[in-house]
Parts: sequence; structure tokens; C-alpha cells
Amino acid sequence: MKIIIGLGNPGKQYVNTRHNIGFRVIDEIVRQSELVTIGEELKFHQNDDFNALVAQTNHKGEKILLVKPQTFMNNSGECVAKIARFYKVKPQDIWVISDDIDLPLGSIRVRLSGSSGGHNGIESIIKNLSTEDIARIRVGVAQVDQTGMKSFDNYTPSLEAKEFVLSPFSERDLAIANRAIELASRIVIEAIETEEGLMAHTSQVK
Repeated sequence: MKIIIGLGNPGKQYVNTRHNIGFRVIDEIVRQSELVTIGEELKFHQNDDFNALVAQTNHKGEKILLVKPQTFMNNSGECVAKIARFYKVKPQDIWVISDDIDLPLGSIRVRLSGSSGGHNGIESIIKNLSTEDIARIRVGVAQVDQTGMKSFDNYTPSLEAKEFVLSPFSERDLAIANRAIELASRIVIEAIETEEGLMAHTSQVK
């Protein structure tokens, strides 16, 4: 079994923010048709026990759960822990998709374990599962200036990271983010379809 978690915040006001890129990757995976669904068309339903939107599918006999926690970002681990206990899965069977303020906008990095890197959603999951051995697909959201250095672009230097990740994408940045979302979804789907899984995508920033 694979449990694939996209991190974000529920509510219309957060839809196009940087912090919700995990939700959007999950939506893109659902939109694509490569995964073989169980019965009717793959779609989300509200699971009150998990406090999450959940879509279930099956690939070559393996159950795949696509999850968007509705706990708000900082409490994502509560949802993930409930799912892990219910299905009795190992941490290695949980893949987490999140934004990353330390990676340039549009880039993607896959890691099979490690610290939270200051990401509150990842930190909550690590705390609730009592392990750092959780795979994560990190999608860069930091803006890059003309010199190639990461920057907050039109934002003031004093802008806090929290404000930045909760701000919406500009039209230019959204186009870049959309390409990264599509690539991240392809990485996840390919990892599901191959024996190597996410291991094949861990060597470099894409």
C-alpha cells in the first residue's frame, strides 16, 4: 500500500498560495488517467475519521491512497498518523508532497528521509509518526532574481517566511509553478509504476 499525502490548507483563500502546492500536485495526479481506478472515476470524498479528503485507487493489486489533510498545515501529522494507524502501514509507505521555500521556484527534490527543514507540515508529520524516515517530494517556491539568486522578488526583505508562503503566485510565477506541479505528478506516477519507486528520482534537483 502507498499513502500519498499532499500538504496544504483548506479554504478558498489558500487555493493559489505557495503553501498549497502539495494539494495541487495531488489534484494533478487525480486528473491524469495513468492510475487504474477501482470502480467509478477516481474522485475525492471527505473522511471525517481522518479529517481529510481521500481518493482511493489501485495499481497492479496495490492500494493507493491520495490524501489532502483538512487539519491546516501545522497539524498535518495528526491526519497522517490516524491514517498510518488505521492501515497499519510502515513510514516508508508514506510519501509527502510539500512546498519548499529553500528551493528555487519550479524545481523539485525527492528525499527518502531527513529533517523537516523548518517546514511546519513536515515537522508535524515527523513528530506524530516519531520518525524522519518519510519520503518527501519537495516543490520549490522561492523566487529567483536575474542573477539566479533566490529572493522574495517584489516582497520586502522583512517579509516573514509565513507571509511569503501564504501569498498567491503572480501570473508569471504561476506558469512556472504549474509546470513543476505537472512534473511532480509525473514523478509520483512513475514511482508508483516502477519497482525502484522514488529511489530513481533522489539523485538531483529537477
